[in-house]
Amino acid sequence: MRKGIMIMVGMAVIMASLTSGCQQKNHGGKGNGKIYYSAIESGDYYEGWAKQLKEQAEKIGYEFEVGYAENSVETQDAQIKNAFLEGSDVFLCGPVSSDIVTEIKAAAGDAPIVFINNAPPDSQLEKDRYIYVASDEYMAGQYQAEYILEKLGDKEEINIAVLKGPKGASGTVGRTEGLKETLKASGKKINYVFEDFANWNEKTAKELMEMFFKTGQTLDCVAANNDDMAIGAVTAFEEAGISTENVLFLGVDASAGGCQAIADGRMDFTVYQDMTSQMKAAVEAAGKLAEGGSIEGIEGATEDGEYILIPFEKVDAGNVAEYQG
Repeated sequence: MRKGIMIMVGMAVIMASLTSGCQQKNHGGKGNGKIYYSAIESGDYYEGWAKQLKEQAEKIGYEFEVGYAENSVETQDAQIKNAFLEGSDVFLCGPVSSDIVTEIKAAAGDAPIVFINNAPPDSQLEKDRYIYVASDEYMAGQYQAEYILEKLGDKEEINIAVLKGPKGASGTVGRTEGLKETLKASGKKINYVFEDFANWNEKTAKELMEMFFKTGQTLDCVAANNDDMAIGAVTAFEEAGISTENVLFLGVDASAGGCQAIADGRMDFTVYQDMTSQMKAAVEAAGKLAEGGSIEGIEGATEDGEYILIPFEKVDAGNVAEYQG
C-alpha cells in the first residue's frame, strides 16, 4: 500500500512539473513571448531581414533570436528543434526548401509558424497556425509582362530572354509564371530565345548573357526575376559593346541598385516589393498567433486565414525618384 502511495505521489510531482513547464512556455500575456527567425542563410540580405524583424519584435515587447541555416536542411531542422526546446513560442521561417516544410513543422512542436522569404506548398498552410507572408509573386511577373506589351505593342513577335532565380524558389516560379501567362494571353508570338537560372546573382546573369551573345540571336527584352540579374544583363551588353537602345531590361524588387539603374537610364522597369511592410505584418502575425489569436484584421490577410499578401508596385523612369532613399 505504501509503495502504491509513493508511486502516486511521484506521478503527481511529474505531472506538476510538466504542467509548470507548459505554463512557462505558454506566456499568454501580450509582449511576453519569444520569436525565433530561421533564415535561409547568412549574408547582407537575410541579416538585413533579421535586423528589421528584431526591431519590429522589440516594438511589441517580444524577445527575438535568429539562426542561419546556410542552405542546409539538416541545420535548419536542428536549429528549429533547439529553439523550440529553449522556449520559443512562435517561428518566422524562410524554408531552405519548400520540400521540407513537414519536417519544419514537426521540429517546431506545437508552436505556430509564419513563413517568409520562400513559400511553402499551399497544402501545408493552416488557418491561424501555419501562414505565409509575402507579396503575390505572380503579380510581379504580370506587371513585367504588361510593361513589355505597353512598350512593344507594335510588334507581333517579341524575342525575350528570361533570367530566373533559384530553381523551385517561390519567387522564381511565381514571377516567371506571371510573366509568361500574361504574355501568352496577349495573343502575340513570344519567342523565349534564352532562359536560365541565374540564382538572383548579378555576376551569374552577366555570364549567362555573354553565353547568349555567342548564339547571334537578337533580343527585344530581358526579363529578370530580380534587379541584380537585370543589372548583370545590362553590364554584359555594355562590356560587349552591344547597344541597349532597343532592348528593354526589367527586374523585380526596386532595390537601391535597381532604382539607380533606372534613374541612370540603364534599366527600364522594376516592381517594388514592400519588404518593410512584409516584416511588420510577419511580426504582428507572429505575436497574435503566439497568443492564440488570429491574423484577421491585419492588412492584407486573406479570408482563409492562411496568407498575408502585400501588394507590389510598378516602378519606371516616371516615378523611380519616389522609391529612392
